[in-house]
Amino acid sequence: MLLDKFIENSSFTKRQIQIIYKIHNREARLKEISSGAYYREVKQCKAKIRKLYYSIIVLNLMGILNGEQLTTIDSIVHKLDILKDNHNIHHNDASDPVIDIIEKLLDRMILM
Repeated sequence: MLLDKFIENSSFTKRQIQIIYKIHNREARLKEISSGAYYREVKQCKAKIRKLYYSIIVLNLMGILNGEQLTTIDSIVHKLDILKDNHNIHHNDASDPVIDIIEKLLDRMILM
């Protein structure tokens, strides 16, 4: 599944993504973990998001991540947003070409 591929390549675990999603959508907390573990994970999620934002700022200040790259990322997100309602994109056959294109774009961006 496409989302699994993105999670796999992100700094977040699948559980953390679930927690972030539920908090963002004001849904009930995950029931399969204790409340102590849940709130510990929430704290970790918030810290990771904060570090992600700081990383973006630092990379931008260093000139490593520029406006063109941010526009490219925004464009990728926008196109994925359009595709997410398409049922076929959730199947491996349809998601592989999407992942390949994104990988190539990111590789070009990383070359600096």
